[in-house]
Parts: sequence; C-alpha cells; structure tokens
Amino acid sequence: MKKLVFMQGGVETLDYFSRQLATAFQRQGYPVFLFSLSDAAGQVKKLKKYLKTQESVLITFNFEGLEKEDGLYDRQSGYLWDEYKVDCYNIAVDHPYYYHDRLCDLPKRYHHISIDRNHRLYFQKYYSQYDGKYFLPLAGNDLKLGARPAKERKEAVLFAGNYTRLSFFEPYIQGINEEYAVFYRKMIEELLKHPKRTVEDVVWDACKREMGDFLDDEFKAAMHKTIFVDMYVRNYYRGEAIKALTREDVPVCVIGKGWEELEGVKKSCFTIMPQTDSVTCMKAMYDYRLCLNVLPWFKDGAHDRIFNSILNHTAILSDESKYLKEELKEGEGIFYYRLDYLEEMVKKAGELLQNPARLDEAVEVGNDKIKKVHTWEQRAYKLEKWMEENE
Repeated sequence: MKKLVFMQGGVETLDYFSRQLATAFQRQGYPVFLFSLSDAAGQVKKLKKYLKTQESVLITFNFEGLEKEDGLYDRQSGYLWDEYKVDCYNIAVDHPYYYHDRLCDLPKRYHHISIDRNHRLYFQKYYSQYDGKYFLPLAGNDLKLGARPAKERKEAVLFAGNYTRLSFFEPYIQGINEEYAVFYRKMIEELLKHPKRTVEDVVWDACKREMGDFLDDEFKAAMHKTIFVDMYVRNYYRGEAIKALTREDVPVCVIGKGWEELEGVKKSCFTIMPQTDSVTCMKAMYDYRLCLNVLPWFKDGAHDRIFNSILNHTAILSDESKYLKEELKEGEGIFYYRLDYLEEMVKKAGELLQNPARLDEAVEVGNDKIKKVHTWEQRAYKLEKWMEENE
C-alpha cells in the first residue's frame, strides 16, 4: 500500500481540501503524513524516515510542496520527491495559464489534475511534456448537522467568497500603453457580452486579429498576462449578481473580503460577514434558505461550494456549466441561472425563498445523489485507481 503525503500550513481552503482527502484515505487504511509547510525545514528529517522509494505518493493542491521549498528542494540534487521516486499528483484549482511560470522544472513523476475539462484540454495541448490527462472536480463534505427545514431559516441568500473592486484592475489594463489597453478592454467586453465563452477562446481570437500567426509559446505567455481579464469578469459578475438581488429587496449576506467596496448595492438588504474558515462558511449555509454561486469562470467544471451547500441541506442557485448540468439536473439541490439574464435569476431567487417546501424537496434529491458521487471519499477512490495504474 502506498505511503501518502499531504501538505498543510499554506492556504486555508487548500489545507481543508487536503485534510478531507487525507481522512478519506486513512479510512481506507493508507498511512498518511501531513507535512507542515510552516516548518518545512524542520519536518524534512521526519519525512525522509517516512518515505519509501517508489512506494510513496504526494497528493497536493496548487503546487504546494512543488515550489522548491526549503528541505524539499536542493539546487544541486533537485527535488526530494525525485530522490525517493515519488509520484506527485497536483490538483490545480485554477486554469493552467495562472501557473505558467510554475509549469517548468517540476519533479519527474509529476501528474497534473484539472478541475474543469476545458482546463484539461488546454493543459494537454500546451504542456504535453507532463502527464495531464486527469479531471477531478473538487468535492463536498457533510458536517452531519442534520436536516433543518427551510421555513425555519432566514429568508435570505448567502454567498461565500471574496470581492475585488473593478478599479483595482485598471493599472493592469493601462499598464503598457493605450493600444494595449484597447486590446484588453475588447477582451473584457467580449466576455461580458458572451459569458458562455472561455477566456482562452477570447484571447486566442484577439491575438489572431492583432498578430496573425503565432507560436504556442507566444500564446501561453499572452494567456498568462491576461489573468487580470479573468479576475475582472468574475468579480464583475459577482458584484452584479449581488446588486441585482438587493435592488429587488432580496436580502443577501456575503462572507468574505472586499465587499465594503461594492458600489451600487442596496445597503438595507446587504449584510457582510468577515472572511472566515471553510467549516464556518458551511455552518453559515445552514442558517439560510438559499446559497448563491457564481462560478470562477469554469465553463466545464464545478465548484466545491455547490456540493458543500447541498450536502449540508441548503439549496443553491448557480450559473451554468456543461459539466454541472450533466451531473445535476434543475431541482436536484441546484437551480440554474444565466449570467446574461440576471433579472431572471433575481425572479427565481425570490420565488424559491417564498417556497421553502420546494427547497426542501430539491435538497433531499440532490443530497442523495451527491453522497454517491461528489464526496471526498469518492475523489479518493478515483485517485487510488490512478495511483494503481501508474505503478
């Protein structure tokens, strides 16, 4: 049986994901080592005693443990993972173009896992030197709080996530000169007008118009420089969704940073809770009739807040993705809206809040389905299969 390593002490949400997977594997009988990134140099000796050559596996998120941390990497000898022939499975929670600078000089047994099928296609095309055939969405966790009827909850909507004011991105848009600013603004306008499109498709078309033919390496570099375009449009729609709800007197509570800077929101229908940890967010879901989801521009993937919400007995209102609509039909714990029809989203939210029995029925159906497919235990089984295939 493989000896597993997980990272701790980095980003709180990634720590939470790692703990869920580690616990799932421990239930299956796997030995687990939780490596503390906050004391990397001090933990290396223990790690070396734990590792067994060719029989150890690192499972991590967003390159934690793969960024040449002290003790895990040496300029002369390279990665500790290579010394012990460790398979490294990295679950990347954003598009590959976010990680362009990191996708080089990685361990020999690196395996890239995407949480959106479009991300996987992009990775396989532009980073084919690595094993990138895997698709594994994030999962949900049931806190075992028990069912609580929607009619006993606050008649309001909850959104968990941070917000960045749009003016923050202006220096990036204007960063080079006016010609480039126009170039970037056209991308943003296209995505706002056609939110079903992916960022990579829009950037490709823009580069083709401006540059004609170009090399793959040139496109990868251009994509990496447009991260702020992605961040702009996702924050735009987060803000617009919240404003649209409050303007029609639908009470909304948000959990996260930056919401004090959202302009145009109706203050009497708007409550802000400070950023907190994953478990506290899930417990907060339990107090509201409906959760809101605005996907981080995943057009063929999912988000853990969807599965967490339904597993903890709260229906969720989410924008669409191809993968999500394959996995969960309308009313299976989830209700869909389109980003380009926010007025319909507001109408649907109002109707759902007034119909707690419908929310309870939807959650019951969705909960049963997600327990069979979208828990961290199920993700561990999938990873176990891949580990066996790579032995």
